Amino acid sequence: MDTTKKGDKLEDQVFEVFESQIAEDCFFSKREFCKIFRKKGYYSKDREKNIIFDVSIEVTLPGQERYSLLFLIECKNYGHSVPVDDAEEFFTKIQQISGAGAKGIIVSTNSFQDGAFKFSRSKGIGLLRYFSKDRLEWVLTRSPSSMASSSIASSERSNSYQALHDESFGSRYFDFYGCVNDTYTVSSNQFFSSLARTDADPDFLKALAAVEQSTKESRLCVPYLEREEIESRAVAILSEIEYVSGAVSINSICDYLKVNSALVVKTNANLPCGVLGQIAFGPDIISIDNDQASTNERTRFTLAHELGHYLLEHGKFMARESCHEEDIAIDDFDAIDLKDLRRLEWQANYFASCLLLPKEQFEKEVFWQAQKYELSDRGFGLLYLDDQRCNIDAFHKVTAPLMQMFQVSRTVVKLRLIKLGFLNEGG
Repeated sequence: MDTTKKGDKLEDQVFEVFESQIAEDCFFSKREFCKIFRKKGYYSKDREKNIIFDVSIEVTLPGQERYSLLFLIECKNYGHSVPVDDAEEFFTKIQQISGAGAKGIIVSTNSFQDGAFKFSRSKGIGLLRYFSKDRLEWVLTRSPSSMASSSIASSERSNSYQALHDESFGSRYFDFYGCVNDTYTVSSNQFFSSLARTDADPDFLKALAAVEQSTKESRLCVPYLEREEIESRAVAILSEIEYVSGAVSINSICDYLKVNSALVVKTNANLPCGVLGQIAFGPDIISIDNDQASTNERTRFTLAHELGHYLLEHGKFMARESCHEEDIAIDDFDAIDLKDLRRLEWQANYFASCLLLPKEQFEKEVFWQAQKYELSDRGFGLLYLDDQRCNIDAFHKVTAPLMQMFQVSRTVVKLRLIKLGFLNEGG
C-alpha cells in the first residue's frame, strides 16, 4: 500500500471511531455540542487560504453560535516512530488558525520519539497511538477507549507508557493509548478533557463543564449472570447430547451445534503465536490451534471457553476474542482493565468449568473419593489446602482421579472444588 493510501486508511479509521463515540454519546462532550469533519479547511491569515486538517472536531459551548473549542487531528501511519520534526511542522499549522483556541492531536499507528514527546508537552499537543481492530485480540462492539476511565502518571512500567514509547508494543484490546502533559491514559474521555483544559482560563472551564460527559465509564453493560444461570445453560447443552457420566464429549456438542445453529468449529487451525483459540461473530466461527494448546486438557478447556462465549450470547458485546493460556483455567482477571471484558471472560471460564465438570456427576465422584480416603468436613470443607504435607497429599489423591475421569487439568478441578464449597485454601 502506498503512503497516500496508508494515510487515508488511518484517517478514515480515526474519523469513524470518534464519529461513533459522538453518535453514541460517549465522547467527552455531549453529542449535541459536537461536530466532526474529515479534511475540513480552516482559514490561515499567513497563507490567506484554508489549511486542510485530516480530522477535526468542533465543540460549541452553550449560547455560542460558533465553536468554542477546536480539536485538530494529524494522522501518521508510519513504519517507524514519529520524529520531533512532524510535531514541529504540525504546531506551525495550528498556530495559523484564527478564532477559538485550537488543540492539536497527533494520532500515530507507531510510537513517538523522545523529542516529539518533549516538544508536544511544551506546546500542549496531545499524542495518541491507535491500534486498528485487525491488530487487537479482543474486539468489542464499542470502542474500548470510550469505555475506559483510567489514567496514570508517567511510569516506564505501565502499558500506556510502553505503547507510546515502544515500537514493538502490541495491544490486546485497547484501540487508543494517549498522553497529555505527561499523564498517560487509555480513556478517550479523559484524554480530550485533559487536552481541553490545558492552559484554559476559569471562565472557559466553567462553561466547558456544562457540555462534558461524566468521566465515569461508558460501559457496554454486560449483564450479570448468577452462577446458577450459567450452570443451567451448561446443563441444557449437556442434556441435548444426552450426557450421562465421565468426560464430556466436546465433539458431540460441536456436532449438535453444527446441525442446530450457524456455528462453525475449526480444529487444527493455524493461529497467531500464543493464541490457543479464537471466536469470531458474524459469521460465528470458533478456531482452535491444537498444536499451541499442546495437551488434550488445555484443548478441551479452550474449546469449552469459546463455546461459553457463543452459548452465553457474548456476540452482543464482542466481535472477536483471542484466547491465550493465561486467559483460561483462571479465576482472576484483575489484569484486564475493562470491567465488562472481565465479566465476559469470567462467564466464559465459569461456563467451561460447568460444562466439563457437570455438577451432579462431579459431586458424586468427589463424595466417593472423600469416602475412599476417609475425608470429612471439619468446618473447612472436605479439603483444606495449605503448606502442610498431609493436606497437600489429600488434595492430590482426590484430584488425580477427577482429572483423569473428566479430562481436565488440576487447576480446573481445583477451581470447581472451590466454587462448590468442597475446598478451602489456607492463607
